[in-house]
Amino acid sequence: MFRRILSFFRPEPVRIQGASKLVEGRAHKITVGDPLAGNGRDVLLVRLDGVVHAVDNQCPHAGAFINDGPLVEGKYLVCPLHHYHFDPKSGACVNAACRNARRYKVKESGDTLELHI
Repeated sequence: MFRRILSFFRPEPVRIQGASKLVEGRAHKITVGDPLAGNGRDVLLVRLDGVVHAVDNQCPHAGAFINDGPLVEGKYLVCPLHHYHFDPKSGACVNAACRNARRYKVKESGDTLELHI
């Protein structure tokens, strides 16, 4: 009963088609929501070791945008402002003292991704 009540307060996941097009070791930026309405957000989708991860595009240190494109050393997202490296699997900054990048739950089902913001 409690789970059913909670389900009314949880937003529906964002469904994204084309999961099979995500290239291993590369970050792909998508925009979720409506930026003009103030509820838009850029998210990086990363396929790493066959699993899709979703990371907020904003660096937790200074608010710069984390690069999309090829991962550094094939496994790290990088913020170009201070060259901080983030592990998409955990969101952890691996080369500096910085807070973790925000991650989102993502579930792959066939060619569809369900992104929970």
